[in-house]
Amino acid sequence: MYIYFINKKNEKKLGKKKGAKKKSGKKQKKKSKKARRVKPKKVEPEPPPPPPPPPSQGEFIWIHIGQAGVQIGLACWELFCLEHGINPDGTVKELTTNSTSMFSLTQDNSYVPRALIVDTDPSVIDVLKSGNFQNLFSYENMISGKESAASNYAAGFYGVGKKLSSKVMDQLARLAEDCNSLQGIAVFRSISGGTGSGMGSRIIETIRNTYPNKTIIDLNVCSSSEFSNIIVEPYNTALTTHHVLDVVNCSLLFDNKSIYDICGSKLDLLQPTFANINSIVALVTSGITLSLRFEGSMMRNISELLANLIPQPRLHFPLISYAPITNYARSISSASTQSAVMSFDSDYQMIKIDPRLGKYLSICMMFRGNLKPTNINTTIAFLQREQSIPVTHNLNSPLFKFGLCNLLPIAVPDSGIFAPSTATTTLCNNTIIKQYWMNTMNNYNKLLTKRVFLHHYTEEGMDEATFDAANGNISKLIAEYEEIESS
Repeated sequence: MYIYFINKKNEKKLGKKKGAKKKSGKKQKKKSKKARRVKPKKVEPEPPPPPPPPPSQGEFIWIHIGQAGVQIGLACWELFCLEHGINPDGTVKELTTNSTSMFSLTQDNSYVPRALIVDTDPSVIDVLKSGNFQNLFSYENMISGKESAASNYAAGFYGVGKKLSSKVMDQLARLAEDCNSLQGIAVFRSISGGTGSGMGSRIIETIRNTYPNKTIIDLNVCSSSEFSNIIVEPYNTALTTHHVLDVVNCSLLFDNKSIYDICGSKLDLLQPTFANINSIVALVTSGITLSLRFEGSMMRNISELLANLIPQPRLHFPLISYAPITNYARSISSASTQSAVMSFDSDYQMIKIDPRLGKYLSICMMFRGNLKPTNINTTIAFLQREQSIPVTHNLNSPLFKFGLCNLLPIAVPDSGIFAPSTATTTLCNNTIIKQYWMNTMNNYNKLLTKRVFLHHYTEEGMDEATFDAANGNISKLIAEYEEIESS
């Protein structure tokens, strides 16, 4: 309805037509009042649609397998939610960035992790379904069996894990269809037990056959002999590594004993719990995935970082470090140089091996905090000038690759970890990682030479010749590291 107001001055100039009847003033006045009472309807503005994913990024799907994989996964997603401004039920608290690379957005504008929670034993997932994050994960993405794999690689690969893995792949296909540009898949598992090592290997192999061009990152929790009571752990570790060695793009190793020592020396925890250990693993995982989840200067996506980090396909076991790790603000500088120097200290590594005893093939550093590219360039120049970094002579690319995320580090409340103003996550491809495999195969061969416990594996349908094949394959891996080290 349109309302027109006549200017009286213009009316006098135009004059009146002859014979026109003069309208009464009362009626004119009444009509004017009625016109003034009409108010235009207020149109409520529609909320703006969620922003699309950054064009340079794609989605990553996470699969958490076995008890360790599920429990660490929960610690990771708790931290991810804090960093992205998402509540434990998936609703938005204060969204810090576009989050669709890690979360899918539902019709009611809540966020659901792009993650599958998988275990052959239902007990751990049942606890998750009744915990604080029961409304965060989709129930369709929680897949459990009815019995444990009993710390047996063969049971996870050939037995109880075989049928369950087909359900996992069906649900993975649904998650993949929901992605606009799937970049890759990350698998979090322990390689010491049966479910993570056995069923994890079967799932990874099937993923490679189904999605041959996607990046696969294998995040492995491995227990040292002094921290585990699983006698056949060397079997499980060697067999799963043998099976996926030529399948995954990158394997990241987290040694429970090393993280246990970090809790004692850096967090003053004399008897750390698995929750403390999981919090550190989550912190490191957050640093590794910064380029996937947040925008920033000098950033690289994960696939590009791995391309620079892995000089040869099989040499894909970088050392991981995160610095600083502390429980209070004790003389920690906000400068990037201090955290960068710390990250080359074995005390901050997820596997405690002295990197000075090997040679560096490549170094990828992710800086975090209120820093500028000039700060990073100064830090790298300092490291190259002051630090002794032995390298091989056949490097075809620059030694250092780095990225910067301006989001300040965040720590989970009551985790015992203090969040500094700057932090550095470092991935170093160093030949010294061969020492870990040499130690593992030494324990493996102690069992294999006596042929002990083999019947537990062969009874599940595994060929005994696989043990010798695994021994030969990992021995070849060690030789490849020694060859490039001496070049």
